[in-house]
This record gives sequence, structure tokens and C-alpha cells, in this order.
Amino acid sequence: MCKEGSGDHLSSQYNRDTVLETPLLFLLPTKAQELPLLMEIEQHPENRPELFVSTLEEHEFHRTDENFRLFSIYDKVDEKPSEMIGYAMVQLDFHSQTFLLRRFAFLKKDRGYGRQTLIALIKHCFDDLGLNRFYLDVYPHNKRAIHLYEGVGLIWEGTLRENYCYEGKFLDQRLYSMLRREYEKQNW
Repeated sequence: MCKEGSGDHLSSQYNRDTVLETPLLFLLPTKAQELPLLMEIEQHPENRPELFVSTLEEHEFHRTDENFRLFSIYDKVDEKPSEMIGYAMVQLDFHSQTFLLRRFAFLKKDRGYGRQTLIALIKHCFDDLGLNRFYLDVYPHNKRAIHLYEGVGLIWEGTLRENYCYEGKFLDQRLYSMLRREYEKQNW
């Protein structure tokens, strides 16, 4: 049941220093000095066609604004963070109890990092934050990402037609989500 403003109290309880851990990765709050590398990851030729790119000033806003979280993703060596190999940007709406994964990207591919990151963020949304809805969007040509999203149980809700302009063309975006009641049925 939805009660108006029932999630508003969650924003004051959220710890900005939250660290997420998977078998292969650490997701750490992004530090200002990591922003240039984050931007390199974002603009890498394999990542750029799939991502909206922000300026340094926009990333600093996302890093510090109470409604956004930037995570620097490090590979794990001897149970410690080793090398920054990716990042994730999240937008939180505590009032509506939603968790929007704005984007995530990696320098190293085909190692299971995307799946581990996605599952860690979904668990964070529901288990740690107590929110009701996890969602994201993806370009329809990004088959690798769609396979990942559907593979962890996200539901394709529909298509935002010609929703984003990139290099002079309008692109569609598919919307995927998972609700708390769907998450509770997962068995990863």
C-alpha cells in the first residue's frame, strides 16, 4: 500500500558512505579525484554509444546531491579494492520510493562485473533502502545489456519512443523495472 510521503523519512537515514560488495567487486562512494577517470570510462569508445555523457560539473553535482549517488567500481584483489574499473550513477526518489539506475559502465568486459553490479544495486534498493521500485532505461540496440536485464528478472515495461537525441538522431529507450514483490521472488 502506498501512503503519501511514506518514504520521505528514508532520505535522512541514508548513509552516503555506503559500500557495496560482491564476490568480485567493491562499489564505493565516488571521490572528487576519481571523476576524471569516471569520465574516461564514460567516454571509452565501447561505452560512449550506450551512455549519456555528463560534464565534470554535472558529475560533481551527482556526487554530492542528496538525490544522486555515484559509485566507483573497483575489482577485488585479496579482499581489498584494487583498480577502478567502472562506475554507476543512481537517482533516488524517497518520496515515491524509487531507485533509478541512470547508468553504469566498465573498462573491462566479459567478466561478470555487470551482472554482479546490477544484482548488488537491486539488493541495495530493496534490502538496504527499503524502496518499492528499481528501474532503468536502455537503447534497443544494446542487446548485451537487454540480455543482462532480462536475465536478472527485470521486466520490460515499454518503449519511450524517440526519447533521446544522439548525434543528430532520435533514439528510442526501453524501460525495465523490478518491483519489491517481484524482487522477493528472486533466488539469485
